Amino acid sequence: MENPEGNKYCGECGSRLKLSVDSLIASALLYRRRGQPGDLGRAVIEMDEALKLDPDDPEANYYMGKIMYDSGFVEDAIEYYKRAIKSSPEWCDAHFALGVAYYRLCRIDDAINSFKDAIKHNREYISAYYFAGISYYHKGDLDKAISFFKEVVRRDPKYAIANYHLGRAYTKKNMMEDSIKAFEQVIAVNPDDADTYFHLGFSYAKCGMTEKAIEALEKALRLDPYDENSRRLLKELMW
Repeated sequence: MENPEGNKYCGECGSRLKLSVDSLIASALLYRRRGQPGDLGRAVIEMDEALKLDPDDPEANYYMGKIMYDSGFVEDAIEYYKRAIKSSPEWCDAHFALGVAYYRLCRIDDAINSFKDAIKHNREYISAYYFAGISYYHKGDLDKAISFFKEVVRRDPKYAIANYHLGRAYTKKNMMEDSIKAFEQVIAVNPDDADTYFHLGFSYAKCGMTEKAIEALEKALRLDPYDENSRRLLKELMW
């Protein structure tokens, strides 16, 4: 429950009670987590008070960046993340959050550099490897995308979405046997993913494995009867 207003301010002088950066950050995060109407605005007010007390506080800047990002003010989020990194250069989460913000604005090279910075400070930061791979994939640098996706699945073979994009990258490079292995790994973790069955069927077909292709495409259609890509390819194979 929230304290009454009378318990937040001194009854005599009107100054706020127990005013500290940590308490203001905690209050702001509580509002952000609660998610009631108006809470995000109140979170901004609390975090702004924290930054007035200490403009260089890395946590205050980082979480203000999170709030700005949640509110759709991505450019503002970037500036707060940069301030957090300036005060705490080795904070890998801040580098990662900055990369996500850059990626959302399609500033792909900046995003890649931020994800690499996150990895530099934490070699096991799997999400940073994945997003670096996604960034290279959308940039069209498939070899580097594959390299980063392979780092993800080496650390976590059940990271299905990384295997999925690894398969897509292999497909674009016409490395069908490798794409089959990647898509099969996705199916092993998520056996009800119609889209993966389509791509697996396509890869089987490219390798001349017609029966397996048909089986995968039929499975895709059972999972998604409106999948026109699977239906069209299946007709071609059965013609």
